[in-house]
Amino acid sequence: MSSHGNGYKVLVIHRKTSYQQMTSGEYRHLLRAMEAQKDPIIDRMLLAHDTHTRSMAQIQDALEQRGINATWRHDFSGLIPDNFDLVITVGGDGTILHASHAIGKVPVLSINSSPETSTGYFASGDASEFPEIIDKVLDMDMEVQKLYRMEVTVNGEVVNSRVLNDVLFSNNCPASTTRYELRVNKQREHQISSGIWISTASGSTAALKAAGGEPMPTGATELQYLVREPCPGGGRDHLRLPSLTNGLISKEDSLAIRSKSSSATLFIDGPHVVVPVNFGDIITVSGGAPPIFLYGKLDKNKT
Repeated sequence: MSSHGNGYKVLVIHRKTSYQQMTSGEYRHLLRAMEAQKDPIIDRMLLAHDTHTRSMAQIQDALEQRGINATWRHDFSGLIPDNFDLVITVGGDGTILHASHAIGKVPVLSINSSPETSTGYFASGDASEFPEIIDKVLDMDMEVQKLYRMEVTVNGEVVNSRVLNDVLFSNNCPASTTRYELRVNKQREHQISSGIWISTASGSTAALKAAGGEPMPTGATELQYLVREPCPGGGRDHLRLPSLTNGLISKEDSLAIRSKSSSATLFIDGPHVVVPVNFGDIITVSGGAPPIFLYGKLDKNKT
């Protein structure tokens, strides 16, 4: 066991389980009734909650044994992450994506609190491995990976410069088409589709891959864009599909989207940041934004 924990300032950001959220909200009576009836639809939710609760206790015990008096939060609650020596996220990938938008230079350690039910691409391990992992961190015997992020602007104003995974531009209604002009360097094309994914390297194994994109090397600075379900243009172009449907964007390249939809949205890192997009708005993206430093084994976690 490492003895370097005294004076080490740790911030732990932990998720609220679906069970915790639902039992404190409008579905609490329904959920209680399902529990009483042993409805199998909530078995996975209960498993995730129980495993997460045990993981939290294991992590807290390991920190206390090493003399680390950590600060525990569901969110940052006015705290400045860079004032700490380490941020630990306890949950799944959604937890670190939520936290990453507030994190600058402080290194991050992600622990998957429910590996049976949760995706942990960014995770260094689970709670059972945490004592060994934290000792390596304290002894500076664990690799830190640099993950480049993405900056997104709307009409020239930065809406987020710490996008870790991906951005989805789409119509507000999933059953409606998304209309826009896509600009890649000097090429321009009016398109109709169900939206556009734009991903960093670390996000390329998530939704973009599921939609048909290509996984990228972990430390790559490029972005990848992918048009979802491209449609023919209609009218005289009723049989012609768009040509700008997938590609890489380097630091020297440019990618912009001008919305032609009356109701569209920019989803940044899933549901964590939602930006309304009006007709005529111009969205631009650029890679190589200030990186996040993550303890982990991302290359081993790729599937």
